[in-house]
Amino acid sequence: MANSKEAGYKREVGWFGSFALGYGDVGPNIFIALGVITLFAGGAAPIAFLIAACLYAVVGLIYAELAPTYPYAGGVHVYAMKAYNTLLGFVAGWAMMLAYILCMSLFAVAAAGYLRHLFPVLMFPDLHLLGFKIPSIGILAGILASVLVFLNVLGIKYSSFMVSALVFVGLSIEALILSTGFLLKFDPALFISQVTVFGSDVIYSGDVTYLPFLPVELNNFLYAVTLAMASFVGIESIAQAAEETRRPHFSLPKAAKMVVVVVAFSAVAFPVLSAGSMDWRQLAAAYENPVSALVGTFPLVAEFLKPMVGFAAFILCFSSSNTGLVGVSRLTASMARFRLLPSWIRTIHPRFRTPVRSILFFGALGVLLSFLGDIPLLASVYAFAAVISYVILVPTYIRLRKLETTVYTPWTMPLTVKIRGLEIPLPAAVGFAGLSAILFLMLLFHASGRVVTIFWMVFGVALFAVYRKAVGARVVSGEEGDLVEPLSYRMKVGVLVRPYENMDTAYKSIVHAFDRRFDIGVVSIVEPHTGSSGDLVKIGEEVSRDLHELCKSLKKDKYNATSVVEIGDFEEKVSQMLEEGRFDLVAYIQRRAEKSIFEKGHEKNIHNLLTRYPGRVLSLKRVGE
Repeated sequence: MANSKEAGYKREVGWFGSFALGYGDVGPNIFIALGVITLFAGGAAPIAFLIAACLYAVVGLIYAELAPTYPYAGGVHVYAMKAYNTLLGFVAGWAMMLAYILCMSLFAVAAAGYLRHLFPVLMFPDLHLLGFKIPSIGILAGILASVLVFLNVLGIKYSSFMVSALVFVGLSIEALILSTGFLLKFDPALFISQVTVFGSDVIYSGDVTYLPFLPVELNNFLYAVTLAMASFVGIESIAQAAEETRRPHFSLPKAAKMVVVVVAFSAVAFPVLSAGSMDWRQLAAAYENPVSALVGTFPLVAEFLKPMVGFAAFILCFSSSNTGLVGVSRLTASMARFRLLPSWIRTIHPRFRTPVRSILFFGALGVLLSFLGDIPLLASVYAFAAVISYVILVPTYIRLRKLETTVYTPWTMPLTVKIRGLEIPLPAAVGFAGLSAILFLMLLFHASGRVVTIFWMVFGVALFAVYRKAVGARVVSGEEGDLVEPLSYRMKVGVLVRPYENMDTAYKSIVHAFDRRFDIGVVSIVEPHTGSSGDLVKIGEEVSRDLHELCKSLKKDKYNATSVVEIGDFEEKVSQMLEEGRFDLVAYIQRRAEKSIFEKGHEKNIHNLLTRYPGRVLSLKRVGE
């Protein structure tokens, strides 16, 4: 494991920085994908995007739950290792590593293309070196990627700030394009007439493998759905910076849910707008610059918006390239931490507090791949690798829910059903079926992506087996997963509430003292000296009604709350609760200053309990009076 003296990460990313890292890796995809997907999907491109958006939302919501629960850099590989073993954790991480490296290269090339569109002076000749031709766009992409490597070595604060600024500007321009288009150009009748055209009737050469038993149109539409899924890859970047995020229990779920909403909306809104604004064949013909072609159809404002499209595309693609580097450097450093990769990769710079070796090594690899300048190949393998990790993510998530029942989750996915005692969120079940179908379609349709990705995965598993044997560790092991600890476990706390206590005061005192990681049991103890047996029963019923109302108020605030009324000796009953393990802690609400600490005559009881159970009996500040 990591050296105990090694410097740790620095928490410098806020919730908007976390959002920007997630959106920055996904948002720009529409500038590349819109035209290409329309080329294959035809007028039904909005449906292809919608299918992919639904699956993407599932992945995003899973990260919204798991990332703050297990706030480790590494994301899916950490979760798979915790739920299953090191081998599956490595497979998930190795697939995502490839996706991140290609993300850095792919979007550096895309950013270079848009930068040359904005500044034609950058269209210099190709470079011929040692018999190899390096395209000029590849050279420019390599320079842009190198800048990102430098910034990331200095610290994620600079990287995150740059991405946040770029994303803010990019989002503003996207919002302007969409609002202007729907106001000035969108034609509902044109949209309806085109959206039922499922797939182009043209057979395209290149990466597509056509199935002879399906119509050409259906082949093209299914291929387009796989491409649309590729346009949503990237939200896992939020999890990669989990160890550098301030207040992860708050920032990570908020950022992930915001990314899901914003990306899903914009990625569906753009194809809907295009289908209702221009003939889909015209958009397909302009697949290299589709958003610019779309904006060119807007009356009155086309000339004003066109330069803004190029600028927005450049800054968003550049930010996406950066999140690829952030992702791969944190992922590989995390894998090295758990001995899934050599430990030298993990070294964190003592001054900049960044995984400097990981950044330099994988950043250099990303820069080299940027020199290729081949967007279609990079995009195909990029999507293939990411979907493999997503298919692993969903069952991992469901298994963790079953295994880790006492873990505190700041946010949980809704619509959960119980099947044979196993809690399964319906969105996750549907998402797993959909993602598995997408992976199967990729295996069928993506020729080059299939070959490169399968080779990468086989090579990685072989390398992993050799490395684990060399360091004397088992290839399939659960030991490393045991080291992954959640942010917090749920704790059961019994709050002692005096009979006939002011329930509003009790409620405010409990909420002030405990957050939702605590399961609250409100307890009142009615002692025999209070009255006769008949009086005790009546008092118990009245107190029980009061506690029931208190529980209802706590449940409205999303606390797990139960109530119980006990009749007997105060000290004996509290001791029994702690000895039997009914509660991890017992807390009592202080009385007002002019009264005794708990109740007259109980000072000795409280002292005895504090002495007998140190650290398990707490005093709560009285709030609300």
